[in-house]
Amino acid sequence: MGWYLCYFLHRHLDFRREELQALADMAGCGGEIKWREPHGGVDHSPFWKVYIPTEALAVEICKRSILTRALIEVWGEGDSQEELNATVKAFPDANKAPYIAENTTFKVCVEDFGKTEHGTEKNPWSHVVARIDALKPVLEFKGRARMKGAEHIFWSVESAHPNALKGVPSDIPPRMYFGRVVASGDRSPLSKYELRKRRYLGPTSMDVEMGLIMCNMIQARPGGVVWDPFCGTGSLLINAAHFGAFTMGSDIDIRVIKWGKKDGKTGENVDVWTNFTDYGLEPPVGLLRMDLHKHSWTNMKHVEGMLQGVVGDPPYGVRAGGRKSGGRKRADDGSIKPVPEEHRENHIPSTTPYPFDECMDDLMDNSARMLELGGRLAFFIPAAADPEDAKAAGVDSVPSHPMLALKASSVQLLSTRWGRRLVTFEKVAAYDEDVAAKAREVLRARRKTEGGVEDLLERMREIVYQPREDVVDEEGNVRPRRKRGTGPSGGKFTPTPSKPEVLAALREEEGKRGTGGGDVVGAMHRAHSSVGVKMDPAKRPGFRGKLT
Repeated sequence: MGWYLCYFLHRHLDFRREELQALADMAGCGGEIKWREPHGGVDHSPFWKVYIPTEALAVEICKRSILTRALIEVWGEGDSQEELNATVKAFPDANKAPYIAENTTFKVCVEDFGKTEHGTEKNPWSHVVARIDALKPVLEFKGRARMKGAEHIFWSVESAHPNALKGVPSDIPPRMYFGRVVASGDRSPLSKYELRKRRYLGPTSMDVEMGLIMCNMIQARPGGVVWDPFCGTGSLLINAAHFGAFTMGSDIDIRVIKWGKKDGKTGENVDVWTNFTDYGLEPPVGLLRMDLHKHSWTNMKHVEGMLQGVVGDPPYGVRAGGRKSGGRKRADDGSIKPVPEEHRENHIPSTTPYPFDECMDDLMDNSARMLELGGRLAFFIPAAADPEDAKAAGVDSVPSHPMLALKASSVQLLSTRWGRRLVTFEKVAAYDEDVAAKAREVLRARRKTEGGVEDLLERMREIVYQPREDVVDEEGNVRPRRKRGTGPSGGKFTPTPSKPEVLAALREEEGKRGTGGGDVVGAMHRAHSSVGVKMDPAKRPGFRGKLT
């Protein structure tokens, strides 16, 4: 038939078509995919029409989709039962006959959007029977009904009237559909890899659903090598390994990838490798302590084109800033004193703040070098819902690179003002170091005039760490209008100075240093000390690390 009803989940609305398109590209029919807008022209409706050349391709595309409920061969649709019956009757008998014949088994499922129907206490399936009976004048199943293991599955789908819709936008018009299910999406990995059951987990681990979507966007598949430059506890690597890819991770924090932690229940040491063993997945080909900004692969020709995909969630620097190598004191001649041999095994290299725009540029350039032609890169960048805030992102609102072509850009809103944007790129040209270097210089110059992601992050930091309107009481204390936040160490604190003079000192301090992670806490303490004002005990964070 070609055209199918694509019944999406009402989740991550900006990602649904992009995910299916990425899977179609992987199946080799991406250029043939066509879309028709839903009934009523509402973009966020879950009922889209999609053209896929063959039924076999439809099954291949849909079977690993996370956000697609089903692809349905529509036999009829309408705004009323009468209109639905008329379209079902008009559907060619030759197309219906193989699926309703005497020697077949069938199952009819009732699927409702925005409402829930139930049967009676005596007959829990009465609502299903009613749907089937309503179609009897135009459609009669000659086969046997079978609730488990049926050969053919049919869905009767109804979208509730706008006045009755629950938990979804009221501008989605009511509609009735009936048809044969060609393929269904697979959401079983969500329960299998559920984070709360995982033994080794970090505070910034990517949630399973979004991680699987990201791996679909980079088309992770058997035989390909997928790299996560900010792997942490390996959440994205697990998602990529689920699809059969070889995985490789790196992180600047050696403690996370090498030392792991003690399991609170068993007392044994658990790490990234433990998670792969628990899930029965192929372990990573390697876990590296590596600085994305400066590493030994930069000038190695043999690494070019070795990766099928790169996926990551770079540190934005709002709460926990990115880090790169540096910060060690140098001798008078500029040299760095080497680490003594007896301390090298457990040595933690010193680091310095890593601006996000620099991190993003490094990520894209390294990916452009190491990806194979046609390989994909997907990562998150900050995004703003407010148009005025969005302007601050400037040239970085959607990043660019001369060897990478943008394939998808999807926004996930996390609040009324802020969210994150998943950008997906495909390598379309062989890496040229000179061209890449010139493009980077041009980009840096544009940031100075047009703004960039660091300007957007600065606005985000103002919202997160500073109240919009401070109230100064009679004693000169500054009282924020927002609730107390959570510090980088987990302790509750309000990162707002106690006195106006401290506020001025803090802003001067922030101009000298970064505001991510422990730097925020350190800046608070230094600002209070510089003006001789003791920090309010109620506002002190429960921070036990070293303040630098």
